Parts: sequence; C-alpha cells; structure tokens
Amino acid sequence: MKKVTALILLGLMIFSLAPGVRLVKSASVPESASVSTVSLGLGDKAVLGPFEVQFADVNTNWSKIYIEVNGPQGPLRYVLSQGGYLLYPSSANVYLNVSLVWVRYDTKSVLLELKSPLQRILSDKNMLVGDEITLPEGFPGIKIKLTSVSGNTASFKVTMPYGESYTLTIDKGSAGSVGYKLDNDHSYSNYLSIEVTNTVNNGATVNVYVPRVASTDFKIVRKSGETNQSVQVETVLLYNDLLYVNEKLPVTADNTTYYVRLVSTIPNVVKVEVLKGGTSLGAMLLEAGDEPKNVPNAPLKLSVQNVEPDYKRAIVRVYGPVGAKVTPILRRANVVADIDAVPKEILLGDNLVVTINVRNLGRGDAYDVSVAAPIPNDFELVSMTKTWTLKSFPAFTSMPALIYVLKPTKVGEFDIGKAVVTFYDDQSLETGEKRTVYSPVLKGIRVYSIPGIEVTAQAYNGTWGNYVDAKAGDTVKARFTLSAGKGNPNYEFVTNATLLLNLPSGLDGPSSIKLGTIKAGETRTVQADLKVLKENLTNVGATLVYLDPLGNEHRIELGNLITINSIPPKVIVKVEKVKVWPTAKELPAYVNETLANMSDPRPLAEELKNVTEYYIPAKKGNPWKPLAVLFIILTIVLAGATYRYWDEAEKLRKKLERKKSRRPGGLPKKTEEEEEKPKGEEELEL
Repeated sequence: MKKVTALILLGLMIFSLAPGVRLVKSASVPESASVSTVSLGLGDKAVLGPFEVQFADVNTNWSKIYIEVNGPQGPLRYVLSQGGYLLYPSSANVYLNVSLVWVRYDTKSVLLELKSPLQRILSDKNMLVGDEITLPEGFPGIKIKLTSVSGNTASFKVTMPYGESYTLTIDKGSAGSVGYKLDNDHSYSNYLSIEVTNTVNNGATVNVYVPRVASTDFKIVRKSGETNQSVQVETVLLYNDLLYVNEKLPVTADNTTYYVRLVSTIPNVVKVEVLKGGTSLGAMLLEAGDEPKNVPNAPLKLSVQNVEPDYKRAIVRVYGPVGAKVTPILRRANVVADIDAVPKEILLGDNLVVTINVRNLGRGDAYDVSVAAPIPNDFELVSMTKTWTLKSFPAFTSMPALIYVLKPTKVGEFDIGKAVVTFYDDQSLETGEKRTVYSPVLKGIRVYSIPGIEVTAQAYNGTWGNYVDAKAGDTVKARFTLSAGKGNPNYEFVTNATLLLNLPSGLDGPSSIKLGTIKAGETRTVQADLKVLKENLTNVGATLVYLDPLGNEHRIELGNLITINSIPPKVIVKVEKVKVWPTAKELPAYVNETLANMSDPRPLAEELKNVTEYYIPAKKGNPWKPLAVLFIILTIVLAGATYRYWDEAEKLRKKLERKKSRRPGGLPKKTEEEEEKPKGEEELEL
C-alpha cells in the first residue's frame, strides 16, 4: 500500500517543462516543487544546492534503505522502506521531503524524489499589460511579463535564464506553474508558480512562489567520485498517439529495435517500460503534461500527454534521433450494433419507432463507418434517412442513436430485419477491404387492427321489427346483432365488447349485455327481455364499449335502435249537429252572410225582397209594418223548427213503446212488419 501511495504522490508532483503555450484553468498553487527520477547506487549522492542526499547503506534483503541527508542543520540519517519518506530537518520545519519511490535489487539502486515546499517571494504585485518583473537577487534570473488581460483571464510570458520561454494563461483566483530545467535528465517541476488574485482592464495583481530550496545547482555524485554527465542528443517526435496497457510499440534507432511498453495507468500517471530487444532497460513514471524524459541506455525520450485509466490507455509521445522509425500498432476495431423498436405491438396506422445503437468496443478506431437501416416489406419509411455515415469512430465510443420511423401497411407479425454496419479499421486499411458486421434481427413486431363493426337491433311482441306495439305489463324480447367486417381474425378483433342499454323509466331490463371477443368476419347475437312498465312511446338506445387488441378502450354511440309503443288507441264518437235557427237579432247578419257566400245571390235576394216589401211601409206609411213582416218571417221559421223537433220526438217515443211491449221468449216480429226506421234514428242508436 505504501508503494502505491508513493507512486501516486510521485506522479502528482511531475509537471511539464516543454516549451510552448500551456493553458491553466482553475488550478491552485502546488504544495511543493520536486525533482523526480533521481537514481542512486549504494554510496551515490544527489546534491541540490547546499543539501546532499546519499544512499548510505542497505540491509541484506534490501528491505531497509539507509538515507543520509546533510544540510545547513547538519547530517541526519533515516531508515526507509519502499514507499516511505523523510522530512529534513523536521516535520515542523521542512526544507526537503525525500521519498523512496522504489528499490531495484537487480541493479542495486534506488529511485528517489526530492521535494521542497513552495514559499511566496512576491505578494500582491500589481502589473500592467507589458510590464516585466525579474525574481529578486539570490534567485534564478527568471523574467515574468504580463502580455494580455481579457476579463478574468491574464496571460504571462515566462523566460528562463537558459533561454526557453513558456506562456501561461491563468484565471482570476487560480495559479499556473512552470518547471526549471536542471540538466538533460532532471528538472525541478513546479519551480515557479504565479497566482492571479485580481484583474482589471489592462492589469493584474499576482503572487509569485518558488521552493524553499530554491537552488538550481543540481548534480549526482557517484561513489567512484565521478559526476553524472548527461549528453544531449538531438531528437525528433516519432510517435504521438494512444498506447494501451501491455502493448509494445516498436522503435528502431541506430539499427537497434527498442520496445516501449505501457505497464500501468493511474489518474495522470503512467508506468512505462523500455526494452532493448528482449532485455528490459528499466521502467519510468511519467505524469501527464511532463516534459520528455531520457530513457536510460537508449537514445529515446518519453512523455505522456493524457491518461485514461478507465480504458487502460494513454497518449504517449516518443522522441528519438533523426532517422529513427516507429512501427505503428495495427489495432482491430470491435464494432457492435443493436436494433430495437418501441413499441413492439402497434395498431395499423400507428408509427413504429426503430432505434439503432452502434458501439466500438475494441482498441482500434473505425473509419468511414456506414449504417444501413432495414426497411421490410409491408412498411413504409415515415421519417429520417435509412443510411448514416461517420468518417471516424474512435475506440470505446458510441455513435448517437440512429432513430427512424416506419408505418405498417397491413396486419400480421413481422421481422424488421438487421442493421448492417460497414467500416475500415487499422488492419483492414492495410488490406483495403471493408469489414461488415450485423446487428441481431429485430423480430416479433405485431400489427393489429380493429375490424369494421355494425350493430343492428329488433324487438319482438308477436312480430320482429324495429317498431313494435305492446301493452303495459308486456314483456318484449330485444335482439341485438354485432357484425365484424372481413379481415384477419388473428390480428383484427375487439375484446370485452359490451352493449350499454339506455332504458327509459317506462322499461325494465338489463343495463348492459356482454358480447366478449369479436373477431373479423364474426357475427354475435344476444337477446334480452324488456318489461313494459307503463303506457308510453319508448326509444331504446345503446352504446357499444370494447377494447382494441392493445387494450385501449373505445366507445361507439349507436343512438336509438328500437321503439316500443304501449299507448292504447283512442275511440272517437262523431255526433251530428242539430241545426238551430238564428234569433231575430242574428237574422239580418245571417241573411247577409248567406248572400255574400253565394255565387249568385240575386234570386234569393229578390225572393226575400218580395217577402219583406209587404212589411215595409210605403213612404209616409205605418212605421211598424216592416217590423211586423220581420216578426211573421221569424214566427214561420220558429214554427217549422218546433214542428220538426216534435215529429222526431214522437217517432222515438213510439219505438220505445214497441220494445217494452215484447214478451220474454217471444218471437221477434218479422222484418217486413216493422216500420221502416228513419235514418236519423239508426245513427242515434249507435
């Protein structure tokens, strides 16, 4: 556990010294600066300014390492195990933190990391754009220039005494760091840190940090007394791409083949082993963004730009001499496709949404990827295209889902088919032949429909019909017939069909009638008894309720289906009216109306004139004469009416007397002996 902790701490303390632009966003001031990959044999020592760190001794099984640190506070000896560390001179006053990263028993050496806590040497320094400051006397001549300010972001150019420059872009409230190159093999990472505390339109306020052991005088003194000298070799970038754990990248330089193998990955840190042929030259720890590191006993340099522990891979940069070559690793893409549909059961006329998902599960990238969507017979494409392409499909990524919509044109069970994916990968690019993969077949899509439904009804009370007569208290039979149109009975049907009867208060009967499942081409007849409770003209209506094949409820209002009439017929007696003569007062108006309604009133008018002239006195005659004439006419009219009434009454009396004179059991009189009945008498008897 201590070893793992030490490896992580080592990785987190390594930062890049490579020249160029480095964007730093939302970073905090590091706790310390560090010199990593310090390799010492027994008796060797590393010198950093006034401090010496020596590999003094070791026990027989190399489990205990004795480290001696000598500095201004005097020499101190410590016993460390792999993964352990020491604080010089004490934990309360730390100048150096020496970590034992690992122990190499095969080479009789140890790998150390030297760290020194950062201290602030410039506080709240106000700078305007274009201003340049140099570190105070006693520190390296590092120059810091404010080049621009945009909003809350400031950009700085940092120039080292050895001529290299770096650009830092830092947000307000954040910090950026650069390392200091000690020699060709070692650097002091996070040596200079700039913290931006405020920004204005054309200026910024900064704090500047360097390590407590700020000396850049570093060397390794061997036990033999020799000082380690690094020979700088001109190198070029040979490889800048992914490398997976346990992959070996072949590099040929000076007619010798080396292999760079990625051993392991943790966040921001990787372990890399370099082999010469089949012989290991040792392992190195590299942090993302660190400057290139020399490979011991090989003309190569290595750095790592990005680490993805979840996929056990990292972007590794390999540098070598001019003329060296890297043989690329040909990786195979593992492209898989899945197809699905929602929902898998639909009604005819509804849309089927089909989804295709494509993933690359392999280590190799795929190129010129094409996805063809299946469109089976009896379906039509509603939306989206049936093909989809992508130029590059990196490893361990997924395409956006390909979604398209189909509409069925008939009922039944269908197989949609399988998606077809074609692509190249590193290996197939060498052969020029595309690879093809298929998704599983999308099966079992069921398309249903509702058949056309017709409902008829008849009632029976002696005869069948839509309109029947009945009496209060009768029981009328009602018969309902439901017919489904032609079609496929396996996929065109309704379930739980029920007739809801609308019975008025004058009828008693069931409120609903179950019909069950009705399939296409099927007819179902049901019957119910309806009792008539009172005299009325009653309409019987109904509503058909059913479920479609997917379980959705539907209602059809059928209106009035049958009519029951329980009102008895009315008897109408026609009585002849007896004429009544008008009174004297009404007579003139009556005469006038009669004449007015006649087509030729003149004869009657002359006749009336002859009658009335007698009663009209001559000029200067008796004034009562006209009244007398009128009175005589009225008397004649009334006398005629009276006589007619007496004659009818007398005939009726005689008839009644004849009926009373008949004895019981006697024979009726012969018809010819009976007097002829007047016409008015027969009608009166009825």
